Amino acid sequence: MFRETDTNTQMSLFDNPADLMGKRAVKKYEDPKAWFNQFYELVTSQIDESVFKPLFKEGNMGAPTASIRQLVAMNILKEGFGCSDEDLIEKCDYDLLTRRALGLIRLEDEAPSLDTYYLLRRRICDYADATGENLMETCFSRLTKFQAAKFKISGKSVRMDSKLIGSNIAWYPRYELIHKTFLQEIGQYMSRLNPSLRKKVQPWLEENAKQTVYRSNSEAILQRLGELGSIIYAVLVRVKAKDGLLKQVFDEQFIVEHGQVTPRDKKAIAADSVQNPNDPEAEYRQKGQQKVKGYSVNITETTDQEDAPSLITGVQVEGATAADNAFYEEAIAKSEATTGSAVETVYSDGAYQNADNRALSVNGVFTGIQGRQSHYLLDESGGDTVRITDTRTGEVYEAKRTRSGALRIPYPGDRSKYKWRYFLPKQLESMRSRKRMEDIPQEEKNKRNNVEASIFQLCFHTRNNKTRYRGKRKHELWAFARSAWINLRRIVLFQSKNTPEGITETHNGALSALMDLLNSMSQTCIHLKLYFVGPDFRPAMVTAGLEY
Repeated sequence: MFRETDTNTQMSLFDNPADLMGKRAVKKYEDPKAWFNQFYELVTSQIDESVFKPLFKEGNMGAPTASIRQLVAMNILKEGFGCSDEDLIEKCDYDLLTRRALGLIRLEDEAPSLDTYYLLRRRICDYADATGENLMETCFSRLTKFQAAKFKISGKSVRMDSKLIGSNIAWYPRYELIHKTFLQEIGQYMSRLNPSLRKKVQPWLEENAKQTVYRSNSEAILQRLGELGSIIYAVLVRVKAKDGLLKQVFDEQFIVEHGQVTPRDKKAIAADSVQNPNDPEAEYRQKGQQKVKGYSVNITETTDQEDAPSLITGVQVEGATAADNAFYEEAIAKSEATTGSAVETVYSDGAYQNADNRALSVNGVFTGIQGRQSHYLLDESGGDTVRITDTRTGEVYEAKRTRSGALRIPYPGDRSKYKWRYFLPKQLESMRSRKRMEDIPQEEKNKRNNVEASIFQLCFHTRNNKTRYRGKRKHELWAFARSAWINLRRIVLFQSKNTPEGITETHNGALSALMDLLNSMSQTCIHLKLYFVGPDFRPAMVTAGLEY
């Protein structure tokens, strides 16, 4: 069953590792502006463990054997460091700064084990598959909401951008993809096949598909593909399969007509079809020269404020075929839920622009628009008189409105074939959008550009634009954890630039009371080590030498 981390354990004042350090090391270790102390104050101690209560129901013997907030914080630290799981556990066991970031102050405090760490991640992914709700997203939203409130960060203006991310899968040729899927899935069906069909299946199990592709020409591969499709079809019919990965791949790759199996034309296979059996959710997309088999990650963040850092307020992960404009409305809603303030202005590029998004109540500052630039300019500044300019010739036409709401002008050029040039309402709206976009000051458009820094940082530890993970849920965990780390680093940098040197505000009241006490005492020479214990009993030590 679920239980929250016990924060009421009193610790001895002599358990702090700082007691064994030199002055210079103590100064850094106890620096309240250091990243590890800020991480504990702004991340670890603020993680709402109740979010994960559904994973540990009454009667479930799999109760957490470690602090949930430490396990969640470990996920964030891992993506922040860009290290492996084994390296993360080693840091949690032996690195004093990492341990302090997690709240493991005493040397005898035990960090969560690797198995416990994996178990929580697996439960989060399974729960998301079952319910559609990723608890890590809820945790990220509440954590960011606390940080935004603490530093008075406004969510009225946001910007967004997306990035194509490759999954950690191999790029298989078509034949190898189908063969690998067949090998991976056939095991669950073998016991239900008759001896004759099992005999036909056996040679395919012994084949090395990679070598077959290497040795064969395109005609031989196509013939071999048809033979493999027939075997798969016979297996699916025998076991009466109505779903499953093998059935999905077969339906995407083959056509059955009158009992005959033939491979589909490659051009007819959808981009969201299975690209690798190890990650069936990964999709294919080509964007310019970039080819990706994986996911599209959309980032929404607050715009720069002079008195506050910019924070990521929303993260969305979908298959690579997802259009950017499909993220727009939901991204605004997520940002509003995180910051608690209504979004008034959104800065984004032209890929987010469509009629539905333009119709939203927010002020959409788009830096571009999809589609080819029109040769005609629309001028509606003359009231009832609408003029359209042909940019190729410079000729200006007075447009007439039709009953359907369209506009028409005399056909430019030879009118023996066409008399009128019509502009439909959809075309007119596109022309208006381009006009509005051109009227936006360049400095306003430039506000979107800084989101590229967030995209760069998000993917900083990827290799060849590929993550370490497979599956949509694990990519969501990666994106939320990495975004939480980016937010923390921005806050740390902001604090270092804007917080005056010396004792922090947290310690200020306690120090004032102590100084009043010392002033009332007789003159003496005192060397003090002051421990301030927070609500979770984590001591923060300040060393002071005072002469009276």
